[in-house]
Amino acid sequence: FEIVDNKVLPWVILTDGNGRVEKGFKSEWATIKDDILYVGSMGKEWTTASGEFQSYDPMWVKAVNIHGEIQHLSWVNQYKAVRSSIGINWPGYMIHESGVWSPFKQLWHFLPRRCSHEPYNETKDEVMGCNYLITADENFKHVHALEITKHQPKHGFSSFKFIPGTNDEAIVALKTTEFEGKTATYITAFTTDGTVLLHDTLVENLKYEGLEFI
Repeated sequence: FEIVDNKVLPWVILTDGNGRVEKGFKSEWATIKDDILYVGSMGKEWTTASGEFQSYDPMWVKAVNIHGEIQHLSWVNQYKAVRSSIGINWPGYMIHESGVWSPFKQLWHFLPRRCSHEPYNETKDEVMGCNYLITADENFKHVHALEITKHQPKHGFSSFKFIPGTNDEAIVALKTTEFEGKTATYITAFTTDGTVLLHDTLVENLKYEGLEFI
């Protein structure tokens, strides 16, 4: 969207997969790299509720330039490289809600929401929370995973940002829970070497999916 005369107007419309479909794209994360806005979805194969493969549509990424022109990029190999960094392969999965490019480090950073070595199951997914920071170089040739914060199966990352003035060494992040119909949001902070600055602290019994410094 863009703001024009105090009105919020549609700027670009993103469709799923390769862009040649009717279904809208489920945007989960966005970051800027080299003046291009990269928008990603959950980064796992689209499956049935019990885990049967249907398509790779959520594993595409949209690249939007300053003129609103869109490129539809298949990130199947990139997402597979990210999850294989902790030994997950299909039918195991990761679900992403946060990804950020660091211009200081020239690295992609991901805090997956879910990590599972088992096939997707709609009910079990609620306790597949992840506690890894995964970094990758520009071409995803070198991918590194670091276990951070305490692993709590119900907690999964929903958003993060680098703390300004830290040269992208410190991160503040949100973790959320969705369990048996109840939700909650926690805030945490840590450095990229895994040092915890703030342990999971309850924000509210609601789900917050965005975090930004203004």
